[in-house]
Amino acid sequence: MVPSGLPTGTVSSGRDGPSVSRDSPAADADARTRIAELERENEALRAAVEKQRRENERIVERYERLLERQRECGSASDSPTDDGGAEVSPPDTDDDALGRIARFFGL
Repeated sequence: MVPSGLPTGTVSSGRDGPSVSRDSPAADADARTRIAELERENEALRAAVEKQRRENERIVERYERLLERQRECGSASDSPTDDGGAEVSPPDTDDDALGRIARFFGL
């Protein structure tokens, strides 16, 4: 007799409900259901990735247009702005991290 509160040695599969043998029709239906769920999830993920890719391309195109407009203006006083009115600065060509930090703080 096992004292209460101590493990009995029984291992749970972690699933709720009655256990089903892998050879039974219920197990086959369960596997098909899980496969269908995974296919739907996969399709949703593919759609999300495609949407993000299109958004990234749109952002890159917009940035390239702003850079081109800035090059055409030719002066820093006529800096292009994004659609929200915020000034857009050109990309850093200096790879020195301290230089980028100094420019950020206006030093």
